[in-house]
Amino acid sequence: MKNLTPNPMNQNQSNYNPMASFAKGLRPVQMLTCDVWADRYRWLTTEGSAEPGLWSTDRTPYLREILQNLSPRSDYKKIVVAKGVQLGFTESGLNCVGTYIDIDPCSILYVMPTIKMADGFSKERVMPMIENSPALKAKIKPNRSRDSGNTLSSKKFPGGQLVLGGANSAASLRSRPIRVLIFDEVDAADLDVDGEGSPLALAEKRTNTFDNKKIYVLSTPTIEGQSVIWKEYEDTDRRKYFVPCPNCGEMQELLFDRLRWEPEKYDAVKYECVGCNELIDEKEKTDMLLSGKWIPTAEHHDKKKAGYHINSMYSPVGWLSWGQIAQEWDKIEKTNDENLRKTFINTILALPYSQKGEAPAWNNLYNRREKYLTNQPPADVCFITAGADVQKDRIEVEIVGWAKSKRAYSIDYRVLHGNTNEREVWDGLGKTLSETWQREDGIQLGMRLLAVDSGFNTQFVYDFCRRHDPTKVIPIKGQDKQAEVIKPPKHVDVSFDGKKVGSVLVWHVGVSVLKSELYGFLRLEIGENGEVPDGYCHFPEYAPDYFKGLTAEVLVPKEIRGFVTYQWEKKFERNEPLDCRVYARAAASVLQIDRMQPGDYDKMSGTARKEKKKPKNNDDFW
Repeated sequence: MKNLTPNPMNQNQSNYNPMASFAKGLRPVQMLTCDVWADRYRWLTTEGSAEPGLWSTDRTPYLREILQNLSPRSDYKKIVVAKGVQLGFTESGLNCVGTYIDIDPCSILYVMPTIKMADGFSKERVMPMIENSPALKAKIKPNRSRDSGNTLSSKKFPGGQLVLGGANSAASLRSRPIRVLIFDEVDAADLDVDGEGSPLALAEKRTNTFDNKKIYVLSTPTIEGQSVIWKEYEDTDRRKYFVPCPNCGEMQELLFDRLRWEPEKYDAVKYECVGCNELIDEKEKTDMLLSGKWIPTAEHHDKKKAGYHINSMYSPVGWLSWGQIAQEWDKIEKTNDENLRKTFINTILALPYSQKGEAPAWNNLYNRREKYLTNQPPADVCFITAGADVQKDRIEVEIVGWAKSKRAYSIDYRVLHGNTNEREVWDGLGKTLSETWQREDGIQLGMRLLAVDSGFNTQFVYDFCRRHDPTKVIPIKGQDKQAEVIKPPKHVDVSFDGKKVGSVLVWHVGVSVLKSELYGFLRLEIGENGEVPDGYCHFPEYAPDYFKGLTAEVLVPKEIRGFVTYQWEKKFERNEPLDCRVYARAAASVLQIDRMQPGDYDKMSGTARKEKKKPKNNDDFW
């Protein structure tokens, strides 16, 4: 939002002047809309924006109606936005906050997916906005002042307070009443917080006492059937932003499938008009956006609720270009990377990703088995991970070798029999950590990482993991509704007989995402010319039961409270091979396989590392 007007905060002004603030408070309030307030008073800094200066809504004109509907005198109570990236919507939330602090003070809650993200948002976005907008700085004392009411998570001002909370804390979502609620990236939040239900529902209840409430919910969508923002959007009038063709004037939604380009010529990407079929240059987009308008595409009974959907094709010139979008799509088509495809669908197209939940026929996989020996990795295997599934009377383990482009070899599938409440079976699992496998070319490979599911006999899993090198073994917890493959680990206490004996880092795994990816890979076929596709899965001559277990689940639709969601159900009783493969894949993700380039795989090859010494505090259950 570039503007050459000098920032008044750079002029010689005193910081906080209570008398000036008091005098200003006696003046009649200008009831501006959020877009007008931002155009007059919102300053962007070099720290938070690539285009510092006075905000201009004309740079992102699709935000104007949304900001107007969020304004104090608007009749709308709830605004829902399913959006792509590089569109400026986080700034719209900040503009809303600034407007209410300045001209209609009240209680405001700004929710991010986690408390940590809320703290970062406060430091990086909220505090710079206050410091560089004179209208706000005059109302909020510096945080260095004694009893200022200005902390990282709370900003007090005359007549109200801004609280920044995390969706992972029920306490921050259900305390005092609030009039304005902004929930940013709701799809990145857990679906259940502290066992108290939906964080969005908890936060919305806090607005019930206000007839003039405002609820602003925005996010990029995630998984079909699980995406909160998409469910919210579908329960609205579903507005789309239509722009005119510069040649024929036809109003239309910008859609990715109408981009036109030649291979590798990303500087010459054009858009084909749906009306006249003329090719439009991206430089025309600025005028197209200025002349655009939101049009409802569905009827809805609640006239005080509006829903908006906009993809990244609308990103202003100079931000995310059509050429960059085309280049990213070509990369996905070339690599057949399902994770990249999901990210593109979510963040660029602003659509929920439809998981592939239909398992391939087990006998097809059985019939394509290969004649390599178990426990003897082929020469192209670069590193080894394993996944372990814990049952009452056994631990099942699959050892997987990873080759370039996520191709996977099953090295061995083992069943360790024994009561998992006793040490012997766990000692058997521990031996895999120091085991080595000799490749066909003589290179020795060690276990890079073993992932153990903690869903059953949880404390015994934690204790096993904490007694070994944490760079060699990790406990994991599967999350069906988690959109990400892996989330950063969290510390969890390890207890026995009610006594804490240590702690361990637990990794949360998006098992539903990984099952869908695996089924996509299992459907791949070797080309007629012998070319092996990226992600292809190789298997030795296992028995039929392994392949039945690998394809034991299917994704089926379920209707819950009027919404269709999807759940995994077994079609065969034994599904441990599927779980073990997913856990081994999660271990590879922890090792950054999703970011690896071809040369990175070669660096992973080498001899097995020696197991590190056990921690000094080696108390355990036995």
